[in-house]
Amino acid sequence: MTDLRRPMKLSMIFGLGGAAVIPIIYEIYANVSMTIGLVLAGAWVLFAGIRLSGLSFKEAMLAITCVIAYTGILGFVFYLIVHPLIMEGLIKRSVYFQLSLQAKAYFVMYCFFIFLGLYAIWLARFGLTKAFLKLKSNSEKAGSYIDNAFDDDEKNEDGEK
Repeated sequence: MTDLRRPMKLSMIFGLGGAAVIPIIYEIYANVSMTIGLVLAGAWVLFAGIRLSGLSFKEAMLAITCVIAYTGILGFVFYLIVHPLIMEGLIKRSVYFQLSLQAKAYFVMYCFFIFLGLYAIWLARFGLTKAFLKLKSNSEKAGSYIDNAFDDDEKNEDGEK
């Protein structure tokens, strides 16, 4: 049985980190720029995906699924805490923009699809690793074929003499 302490530890770190970051990214999405908000969400996913991509298949699927669940569920809880504080601060300094329910749903949908990128990052690293190992294996085989080709010629010359 595999030891799942490391993937669960990573999933808790990135799940709680994502839960803390997503409400802030939402406020940036709503009040600064939609593009900047989504780019920040993508940057968080890229960072977490690179860290999680070193895990085996079973570990990675478990950890990534937990990261998405922790971020989604705890992100809502953190949103309930962070939103009033940010709204109060923005109202004092400038104008606060409240998104419609449809725009909020689009943000959640965008974030969900961006977080599915964690799986894509893991698959990309897995594919690149397999391709690199295959190229390395092929180059070693080619080297041994070349060495054996010269050895066969020397054996034939020795046998004919």
